[in-house]
Amino acid sequence: MAYTKFGPLTVIPGENGSRVPFSTSLLVEGGQGAALVDCGSGFQILNEIKKEYAIRSVYLTHYHLDHIWGAYLFKDAEIQINPYDVKKLNDVEELAKASGMLSPADPESRKKWMKQLFEKPPENWNRPHWQPVLNLTEKWYPYGEELNVYGTKMLMIHAPGHTEGYCCPYFPEHGVLFAGDFDLASFGPWYNNADSDIDAFIASAKTTLETDAQIFITSHHKGVVDRKTYKELLKRYINKIYEREEKTRSAVKRGVAPDEMIYEEIFYFRKNLEQNPQLVISEIVGIAKHLDRLVRNGEPFEAYFEAFLQHFQLTRENIFYHTSSVPAQLQ
Repeated sequence: MAYTKFGPLTVIPGENGSRVPFSTSLLVEGGQGAALVDCGSGFQILNEIKKEYAIRSVYLTHYHLDHIWGAYLFKDAEIQINPYDVKKLNDVEELAKASGMLSPADPESRKKWMKQLFEKPPENWNRPHWQPVLNLTEKWYPYGEELNVYGTKMLMIHAPGHTEGYCCPYFPEHGVLFAGDFDLASFGPWYNNADSDIDAFIASAKTTLETDAQIFITSHHKGVVDRKTYKELLKRYINKIYEREEKTRSAVKRGVAPDEMIYEEIFYFRKNLEQNPQLVISEIVGIAKHLDRLVRNGEPFEAYFEAFLQHFQLTRENIFYHTSSVPAQLQ
């Protein structure tokens, strides 16, 4: 397979066009070894990379499964993730809280669900599963410091919003930014975990353009784009946030009941929610974050927001999460 290269950097697209649950990885080659940024390309692709290159380091941009699920193939390498996400990979309760998956209701069903999700071995190794990657590393990389990756300079730029610890690896010598989940997809930004933040996402999008990067690599969909294209598509991409907010505002003012709000297609089509109950959690969290943002920006929706949380048996802690365990220098 012919890969796109920028000096020592090789773009490794994921299977099925890097659509979720696959994602693009980035190979960094050097004289003393090689490194991978993210490990979601797919079982066969990553095995081929493992055979062909001496992968000594793996850098994971964040804890989402579509970016990390192949990391177990490189257990002999030094695996690092951002400092906010170390605990999530070593504590399933923390992981579930950050993902917005824990409701105080029905604790026994919750335990059964968590056991199946996190402890049951995968039946198909070419599909993402948590069990092989949990407790895989306790090592983290710093933000904003120049890292020497086998002769190539790399900086991990903290870009919270998608998740609280999310980062974009930047290679200043080559003018390349691994924009990752600023994926420019027509769906729009994804900030539907409890540790996601809409305002931080908007700010971080601007941060990606504060670098001198001329090449941007996304984890899904677009792939490699130049700066002009990235800037144009990013504006359209971020505007999706404001479109969703207006749909939420309109639904509340039209008198849509809290239990019906999830069918207003703020994020997902109704048919998708009916086919995949897991998406319902993401829809609920995303709507709750927009309701909160509307209240903070002056809309008189406090009672509606509380009714929405009460209907789905949620508390604010279920919707808004920040890790309690980060290195002292980040506090």
